[in-house]
Amino acid sequence: MEKELEMIKLLSDITRFRIFKMLQHRPAFVCEITYVLNLTMATVSIHLSKLKTFGIVSSEREGNKIKYFLTEPKGEKKLIFDMFMKLGENWKIVKSDRKQLDSLKLEEVCPSKDKEDKR
Repeated sequence: MEKELEMIKLLSDITRFRIFKMLQHRPAFVCEITYVLNLTMATVSIHLSKLKTFGIVSSEREGNKIKYFLTEPKGEKKLIFDMFMKLGENWKIVKSDRKQLDSLKLEEVCPSKDKEDKR
């Protein structure tokens, strides 16, 4: 029961919940999430780290960027995960975040390292 309550507490944070809902919609790079939430990369990274440590988010490197995606947990945590998958689907903030995420041009919000080095 403690793990389930811990997961509810983890996803009850509005920033982590918004990240969760974006990643439910599609995998995303840190720079994309940072842009949508209008937060620093450090802040977003801390939230992603907590979600990753709990085992509901995973990552993979693509070049010099890291892409995050949801990972479905097993056991009792799956019930909570499924509940949060359904929660908020019609909320304005969730729809707005997803719409903004879809409208991003990756090269504009996540410039490649090569382009940054030439500046």
